[in-house]
Amino acid sequence: MQATGFGQLPAGFSEDWLPGNYGRTRYWHSAPRPYTRPPVVLIHGYSALIEFWGAVLPDLAAEHPIYALDLYGFGQSDRLNLPPSKQLWAAQVATFIERVIGEPAIIVGHSLGGTVAAQLAASYPHLVRAVALVGSTGIAHIGHLYRVYQRLFYLGVQTPLMGELVSLAFGAHITTVQFLRAVYYRRERIRPELVAIFKPTLQRPSDFLFRLGILRRFNEYSLDLRPGDVSVPVLILWGDHDPAFPLQLAYTFQFRYFPHAEVRLIPESGHCPFDETPEAFCAALLPWLAAQPAQPAAVLPTAMAVATLSPLP
Repeated sequence: MQATGFGQLPAGFSEDWLPGNYGRTRYWHSAPRPYTRPPVVLIHGYSALIEFWGAVLPDLAAEHPIYALDLYGFGQSDRLNLPPSKQLWAAQVATFIERVIGEPAIIVGHSLGGTVAAQLAASYPHLVRAVALVGSTGIAHIGHLYRVYQRLFYLGVQTPLMGELVSLAFGAHITTVQFLRAVYYRRERIRPELVAIFKPTLQRPSDFLFRLGILRRFNEYSLDLRPGDVSVPVLILWGDHDPAFPLQLAYTFQFRYFPHAEVRLIPESGHCPFDETPEAFCAALLPWLAAQPAQPAAVLPTAMAVATLSPLP
């Protein structure tokens, strides 16, 4: 692994912004050079941002053009003035691929970003070469898989006023640490610099309430797919000690949505293997990326009319 200061723009990467009808999208991209392999787009999960991928960006960029973006409402991309949806975020990424990359890409989505990646592949198949889902969300009504304290937390979030009071009562630091402790198996990886990149996005009450609204409507983000709706290659990556999303969900995804998918487990890792165990994550992902066809493919011009979202009034 190549070392870089966590939370800092890695050497060879640049930060840019894409204007859109719902505001600006912040993204990082690797430096242009004569790559022979297809581009890769990284989509973060719930409450996360681009910097979360920092430990693996240099190694991924050794062979592929790499793009990572903040979804609307997260990181430094603009906040939304309407309820988000998996379709809206998928359209955001579709527009990004068309306007910035200019050719179909391999999509790597983590957690909620996995839901967005799968929705993108189903709605805009001409823009997607392959999909890797890392500890993905997208399956509704799985409360029976969780421990009692996790069920109680979710019940509290759903309760009017209680969720708001809990969200606003704790400071950004405590909220961030508790969030990370809920998803990390490797607790030693919850270091000060990791906490520091999350805190600025949780300073405003509106940010807490935006995230609370997503948690309360999480079943609405489940995937409405049938086997065969996504025909591109699919890789399902899962930390084998994921405390947030039980391991059996990896095989449920395969059985329910992607029977052609390959499942790979990341040993001694939790919900965020690209940061908890970056070497093992790259060892699992890079060979699969290398196996994807590298031939160029043009973006269909009809896609823009579908992917571009109507402006807000």
